[in-house]
Amino acid sequence: MLGELDLATVILMQKCSYIVGMLSFIYLKLTNRGLRGPTALAAGFAAMAIGSTLAGYGEWGIMSPALWQLGSIIFGILGYALIWLGLKILSNGRSAGRRTIFVVCLIALLAIVLAQQVADNNTYRAALFNGCAALAYLAGAGGLFARWRKEPLLSRLALGAITGVSGLISLSVVKSVLFPDYATINLVDAFFFIIMLNFAIALFVMMLVAERSERKLLVLANTDPLTGVKNRRFFFQAMPAVPDPTDAAMLLDVDHFKSINDRFGHAVGDSVLQEVANRIGGSIRGGDVLARYGGEEFIIFLPGAGVQKACMIGERIRDAVSVTEVDCGGLRVGVTISIGVATTGEMRCDLQTLAEMADRALYRAKTEGRNCVREALAA
Repeated sequence: MLGELDLATVILMQKCSYIVGMLSFIYLKLTNRGLRGPTALAAGFAAMAIGSTLAGYGEWGIMSPALWQLGSIIFGILGYALIWLGLKILSNGRSAGRRTIFVVCLIALLAIVLAQQVADNNTYRAALFNGCAALAYLAGAGGLFARWRKEPLLSRLALGAITGVSGLISLSVVKSVLFPDYATINLVDAFFFIIMLNFAIALFVMMLVAERSERKLLVLANTDPLTGVKNRRFFFQAMPAVPDPTDAAMLLDVDHFKSINDRFGHAVGDSVLQEVANRIGGSIRGGDVLARYGGEEFIIFLPGAGVQKACMIGERIRDAVSVTEVDCGGLRVGVTISIGVATTGEMRCDLQTLAEMADRALYRAKTEGRNCVREALAA
């Protein structure tokens, strides 16, 4: 099938793929005002569409060779520079720095100067054009893969793979035009595959944006807006419904919090809760899960800790909270915390029952003087 396609038809299809991509990115920008990346991608695909149009005019004899040869490669170089910039911005989730923009402009300028020297040579022009494409797509793929651990989204992985394949195809074209005896792909086939990948890039950019939005909404739904820790809803949905015998739950309550609010105001009370959450978070293990239980109460799930280890962690938290007064904009407030600890043991109770056991242990800590850790008594 690919062998039946002529170059003029492929160039027309290529232009259509760039136009569709450009419109997709414009739509993304219009519907996501604060989104970074689509503007540069839309500009890059627009430049590529112009370059494809000029190449088509040359193939059909509408424009003089000198004009379309130089024009198509200049717009191509600018287009690939902008595509790489757009992929980098989209991957990082923030605007490009001045240094990045300067480097992109410098490389594009040098490539354009070189293009003027090789524009009338089909071999060198094709090698330069596809070399820029390979650099842009492979660099874009590298950036997408590099931040995979920070943002483990399947759409990011897919977009990185697609751009990487585009870069490898362009690199293969460079080898084929410079060393025809060792050619691995012909120009028409390469253009056809790149056209399909252009559509895929536009599709997966939109999927990445959608997946990010969904993830942000999920984070907001599971996070306490004041302290930044997980909320009660997340705790009871994400933790094991029936914990293991060695799993522990810890319920923590800020002592005399109502008097802090009454004496200093709710703004100071909010600052106290934020600082307490920070100190608790800095005192627990990596696998422990902290959530705001409600009001001035926090809950922690400690997998595999057992009651003794959980009580040791509780003492560490208690010390971290009480050892230094909380600085609330120049006002220093002394804060202590009471803690109740429970494990299921051989009972194999559900998570709600475990939390209730920790609550009863917390009540003991309150009645026995506060600023202490107490474990749940055996039934």
